[in-house]
Amino acid sequence: MQRRTFIHLSAYTAIALTLPLADGCAPSTEKVLEQPLVFAHLDDAKTISEAGHDYRKQFPEDDNKAALTGLLLGGSSTDDKKNLQTLLDNRVEQEFKTGKTVTASGWVLSVTEARQCALYSIINT
Repeated sequence: MQRRTFIHLSAYTAIALTLPLADGCAPSTEKVLEQPLVFAHLDDAKTISEAGHDYRKQFPEDDNKAALTGLLLGGSSTDDKKNLQTLLDNRVEQEFKTGKTVTASGWVLSVTEARQCALYSIINT
């Protein structure tokens, strides 16, 4: 291998390895809102969507993207996705502690998780 080729390949490899750390590769605000993090680790996209459909049937007033987005954001800023994820995680934990849960498709979910599932089912239908 020629030295020039080696240097080019090394530079491309370094760039490829650092790209996932770039902010552009971070999930969008919409992805953060629609992904119930803990529930997503337990089950697949189909189950999340089914739970979302069931929640939307139980709470027809929440059966649109704008309403769910507003409820999930709760007046918080959407600039920092990491802070938004932390806010949602803390809200889910608090809701389980206080018993603010719903049953959707046989799953006991916090209201926030159920709303995230509902948003997921709207966006990915």
